[in-house]
Amino acid sequence: MSAAFNANLLLLARQYRGRSQADVAASSGLNQGHYSRIENGLTPDGPSQDSVERIAAALDFPPSFFFLQDGLAGLPLSVHPMNRRKTAVGERAMKQIHAELNIRLIHLRRYLRAADIHPELPLLSIDVDDGGGPQAIAQTLRVTWSIPDGPIANLTDYCERAGILVIWCDLEKGVDGVTMNVRDLPPCIFLNQHVPADRMRFSLAHELGHIIMHTVPGDEIENEANAFAAELLVPERQFRRALTGQRLSLEWLARQKAYWKASMAFLLYRAGAIGAVTRHQTEYLWKKLSALGWRTREPQETDFPPELPTVFPKLVQMHGEDLAYDLKGLQELLSANTSDVVRMYRPYLAKAGGLLVVK
Repeated sequence: MSAAFNANLLLLARQYRGRSQADVAASSGLNQGHYSRIENGLTPDGPSQDSVERIAAALDFPPSFFFLQDGLAGLPLSVHPMNRRKTAVGERAMKQIHAELNIRLIHLRRYLRAADIHPELPLLSIDVDDGGGPQAIAQTLRVTWSIPDGPIANLTDYCERAGILVIWCDLEKGVDGVTMNVRDLPPCIFLNQHVPADRMRFSLAHELGHIIMHTVPGDEIENEANAFAAELLVPERQFRRALTGQRLSLEWLARQKAYWKASMAFLLYRAGAIGAVTRHQTEYLWKKLSALGWRTREPQETDFPPELPTVFPKLVQMHGEDLAYDLKGLQELLSANTSDVVRMYRPYLAKAGGLLVVK
């Protein structure tokens, strides 16, 4: 192997597997101190081929992975917690999320070698203060993207047309969405595929707000992204008009959920936040939602289908259908093992002319 050993990828692989240095060193048959020096890039000539193969076997990665020259992206500006409130995510879980996202970016670079993405819509970048605040920026985006009044039929489609890759994946429980924005790749929004469609859609709008408004972290970026998402999905002026003379009820919220494609809980919160209903009305309905258990999970009969991404699945499918990659070829392209390829991409590859036949 002519490329240099990339110690950063060893750290990444270990964190991805959720293992300690001592555990990997023991599994590799290496002294822990020696292993630590390898992981920290302190072996002047790099590890021996034998050590690399031992470590690769212990971590279940192809040895070639550790010789890729990809740089690593840091933690995203925010990790969007479920229920739109800050939820503690353990340090170990955070490291695993960070590792998986970086591995997915490594894979994405290889997938994109065979394709170019040409956005149809402009992707704005607006400072919150210069743009008049999150609500004004959401209104500007609706005008720029020629979004008609009323609910957005398919927000995922608009994001993809603006050059954003929307990717479903397994995220830690408590994390609905994460944005990764690195120089050499299109902006990527990773969504937790295990949450209901209403929450996934709000998370997408929230992460879109980060892409448009935020380049540096700050104390208010989560609140700003929430305000952006609220106005983008349910514009205040139109929602206020719908509430005029309306008696709020769970039945009305359920109908509005189907119309706006937003959760009943969010619509109730939105009604109170814009001052269109009395505090007494909202408190009464919050109590009813709690008593029915609907603040945790709204009734399935009110669910609507999720918005399916199309660009990233087509990118993966193309490698099987048009480029005739079999599973072994895909593993070599990505420097990944079978189980990781299957876990990450099976839903797409299963459609690619039988590319994946896993027994």
